[in-house]
Amino acid sequence: MAPKVQKGSKRPAQEPAVASEAKKLKETLRKHGIAKSTYDGVVEAIQHPLAERLPDPVRQMLLAMLPEGLCVPEDLRHEVQVRYVGMLSEIFEGIMSKLQKSVDDATAEAARIEASKTDLDSKATESAEALQAAAAHATDCKLKLAEATKVVLTAKSALCDKEKLQREGDVAFEAAKAEKAALEAALSEDFRLLRDGGVDGDIAQTHYKKLEGLASNIGLETSLMTALPTCMMKKPGDRGSFDAMVVVQLQDKLTKRISDLAEIIQSGQPSAATRQEAVDASRSELESAKQAQQEAAELLKAATDRLQECEKQKADAAANVEQYEPQFEAARKTVAEKEAERDAFCDYNFACFQKLQSQRTEPKAVDDAMSQARRQLEMAAALEAAEAGA
Repeated sequence: MAPKVQKGSKRPAQEPAVASEAKKLKETLRKHGIAKSTYDGVVEAIQHPLAERLPDPVRQMLLAMLPEGLCVPEDLRHEVQVRYVGMLSEIFEGIMSKLQKSVDDATAEAARIEASKTDLDSKATESAEALQAAAAHATDCKLKLAEATKVVLTAKSALCDKEKLQREGDVAFEAAKAEKAALEAALSEDFRLLRDGGVDGDIAQTHYKKLEGLASNIGLETSLMTALPTCMMKKPGDRGSFDAMVVVQLQDKLTKRISDLAEIIQSGQPSAATRQEAVDASRSELESAKQAQQEAAELLKAATDRLQECEKQKADAAANVEQYEPQFEAARKTVAEKEAERDAFCDYNFACFQKLQSQRTEPKAVDDAMSQARRQLEMAAALEAAEAGA
């Protein structure tokens, strides 16, 4: 049950707003001599399911712009309105193309079914001859797949051993690389922005928090760490000599730590490279083994499919002959339905669009220049939003 409206309270303005919009639309259509059915034909197309790549916000924007876009006669349209009509044209062309494709696909399927009848009688004989060869081929494929699987298992075991050795040997090396990357990123981004005063407020605080976590691990003195948030959050022009010294000290510490880490990484590179080469070689062997296994599996599947196909072809031949007529009739019915759907859209929706697209009026019906300029600016902003959303 709907809630009762208390005395003295105002009813929602939604219904009057909707009525106002409907009245405004009615006046616009009357002004340009457009039938409501013609307008509805374009609205229906914009909402068509085949316009599936049109995001809902863009679709709603196009519907909202319709009265002051396509409904304006061709000789009164400004550049923004012409662009809007062009967007609608692309939508209609896309729907028409998809409808035509559905007709073409249905027609091709009907033709395929019709052409298949001559093959039905010969398939029973062909399957009997192919069955024996398919069975022998499937057995051979099973043996090859079993052998390929053994090779894969051996290669996996070898790779696990190499990866374990790599993990154990690369602990310190990888930690140094990760820390160096984090410090370099902080120095070039967070520190730079704070040092140069490129950010402030909450954004500056976010950058400082990232920098603070790294600064605590680079040997900065306690007094400097204490002064660090105040110094770094100040604008360059507001910093005193002590503030500037703190900023320089932080930069030097970051740079020094990055340099130390670079030496650690460089000294550990040869051993890490050797371990990586061993892993890469082992992984390559595994990939080759997997590829061979996959190829063997695909051959077995193809052979099994072929075997099953041959086994059922004789039984299917008679049934296929009996099913041919209803299948062909269903295919022709589908073609007719797709053609009717395409023609209905073309004769109504597309015709409505073309009628509005090319409608013209006398120059005396042009609105006043200031009103037109204002609507043009409004539509420009709306169209930009629609194009961005698409």
